[in-house]
Amino acid sequence: MPPELRKVADGIHVGALFPRSVFNTVVIEGPEGDVVVDAGFPWSRKRLAHFLRGRDVSEHVVTHAHGDHVGATAWLCEHTGAPLAMSEIEADDFEHGDIAWHAGAGGKYWIAPLGRARRHVDRRLKRGDTVAGFEAIAQPGHSPGLLAFWRAADRTLIVGDGPINLSPDPTSPRWLHLPAKLHHNPAEAVASRKRLTELEPELIISTHGHPVRGLDRWRQGIHKVAH
Repeated sequence: MPPELRKVADGIHVGALFPRSVFNTVVIEGPEGDVVVDAGFPWSRKRLAHFLRGRDVSEHVVTHAHGDHVGATAWLCEHTGAPLAMSEIEADDFEHGDIAWHAGAGGKYWIAPLGRARRHVDRRLKRGDTVAGFEAIAQPGHSPGLLAFWRAADRTLIVGDGPINLSPDPTSPRWLHLPAKLHHNPAEAVASRKRLTELEPELIISTHGHPVRGLDRWRQGIHKVAH
């Protein structure tokens, strides 16, 4: 049986894609329908269809246009009829350009091609825009226009890239070490993560890995797994 969406906060659900929990989609219940954050690999279509069956999807939002986050994006928008939103910095390149924003060859030649299916970007997000009650926060470095999403009311942060927690226990994270060259600009990626801690989030939900609860634990991950 495929996994089900798992509620992790008020109005927020995480769906584990394949490989399970290392890659996720996040579903936010919004006032006009569900917002789906990131779509994973091209082969995530079947699982996404399972997660979204019977749900009214009002928008598909992309944290950044790396191939492991937009592999099924064009399909998801066609399947649900939802418009697409992503960073204004990355929109043109996603529509008809090069999304190989990786410092190393592995990312350029293995990950970027996974995002070969493209479509029109309906909403170009900039810092401060709102997505289902979350504020868009600029987090450049991993990619040029990476966005995180912040809900101050309950101090919840949704990220598309950050220290990856492999533990299902949000209070006892176990960190995955990855090559720095998967980033577009490794030093800037680390600096952006550190800036996000200034928000003092209590719950960090990522489309990579399991959620982390507690600022001190997430700050530990940023320092322990620099990349």
